[in-house]
Amino acid sequence: MEHKEEKSVDIREILAVVLKRKWLIVIPLILATVAGYGTSFLLTPMYSSSTIIWIDRPYNVSRELISIIGREANPRMSSDDRRRQLQSLQNEITSQAYLYQLIRDLKLDVNVAISRQAAQMREDNPLQSLEQLKFHLLLERLRDQISVAFVGADQIKITVESTDPVEAKNMVTRLTQILEQEKSRYELEKILDNQSFADLQLERTEWEYQQALDSLTAAQSRLTQMQLPDNISSQENRRERLSDIERTQLEIANDSSGLLTLRGQLESFDLAATRLRYTDSLVELRTEIDGQIATLAGMMAKYAWNEQKVIAVNIRMNDAVRFLERELNRTVDEQFASYPDNQRDILRRYFVVRENLDILNSKRAQLQLSYDEITETLSSIPRLQAEISELERMAADARRYRDAFRSEETTVEILSERAKDRTKYKIVEPARVPLAPFWPDKNKILVMGFLLGLVIGGGAVFLAEVLDKSFKRTEDVEMLLGIPVLAAIPKIDKLPRIR
Repeated sequence: MEHKEEKSVDIREILAVVLKRKWLIVIPLILATVAGYGTSFLLTPMYSSSTIIWIDRPYNVSRELISIIGREANPRMSSDDRRRQLQSLQNEITSQAYLYQLIRDLKLDVNVAISRQAAQMREDNPLQSLEQLKFHLLLERLRDQISVAFVGADQIKITVESTDPVEAKNMVTRLTQILEQEKSRYELEKILDNQSFADLQLERTEWEYQQALDSLTAAQSRLTQMQLPDNISSQENRRERLSDIERTQLEIANDSSGLLTLRGQLESFDLAATRLRYTDSLVELRTEIDGQIATLAGMMAKYAWNEQKVIAVNIRMNDAVRFLERELNRTVDEQFASYPDNQRDILRRYFVVRENLDILNSKRAQLQLSYDEITETLSSIPRLQAEISELERMAADARRYRDAFRSEETTVEILSERAKDRTKYKIVEPARVPLAPFWPDKNKILVMGFLLGLVIGGGAVFLAEVLDKSFKRTEDVEMLLGIPVLAAIPKIDKLPRIR
């Protein structure tokens, strides 16, 4: 089986072809390079002028208020925030308000070409004036010529392109001035708005702070009134008072039982409906006893139950009770002298027990009421203390806000005065008149023309070789005829010169 030999690429053959067809490469190379470079002189040159502005970012908020609201003093901007801020600056600088001032101040509308183009547009837009069309044309053109970019953390670069280098520099300079004026005016308005807000907030926080102080003072006053000495609020003293109340309750139970027994005896003698007329002495003694009971109940919140003053009141009250019993016995003997001795004895004991029971009930009720009030007071103290702690916290917060807005008011006043004297926009690199156009780039055009000529020349050589059907190698003849080549006569280039 016959195997066809694969053709291999021979660098020498390629070089030989290039040398043979060199004029197909050189001529397009020269023509394309010269044409490209010559064309660059026919294009209208564009000049670029720029300025770099440093943007200060002072806060119109006091440090105290920043610490309260928890905002960072110098928050870092994310890439999206920077992109949005850059787009905002681009939109602001190329807005109609800015560009209208730029056109008016530099008289950019005084341009024959613009006027001619606006006149042509007016044929299709008869309702618009020539000035409106000129402004529209200039607006679209200037938006394409102006660009804004970040060149640092707080620095922006404003670039303007124009066919006139002086005009490019003037446009950048004037745009910078307009930006500074508009931003300063806006900052001053914002500061004044902040001042009005700070005044209102200061008035409100002053009122809230005073309200918190009044509530705190009232709660502290209630706590002072409610607090009891340790000897009164102690557990031992409370147990003694409670024991006294319980003893009184036991006495009531005993007297109630005895009173029922005596009532039964009176009923057996048909004396259950018997009534005793109270004399002045009885009324006076009972009034004294009631007074002693009230005094004893009132002393519960002032003195320990084992103190001498409390004991003295108990002694006087017991003495008064004994006097009352003797007076009751005497009164019964006087009013029921005709009754038999055994019946009078029952009546004496009945009226004494009934009166004593009434005294004990009154004593227990008043002592229990005082004891409950003291217990409620003692249980209310922790709640009141917690309320005072909360009021103290609220008063402290109100004071912090009040002080913060006082500081804010001072800060706003200082910023307001500073804003009148300085701007937060500072020119780092002023605009200059460009010495050379940035477009067209002749060196780039020259390189591109050279590369284009090289591509055209290479394509011409390739095409010439493809269309050339002559034999170039002995292998081509052997492949076509199928027989080997026995001999080859080389081409002698120097023969004509030898002859």
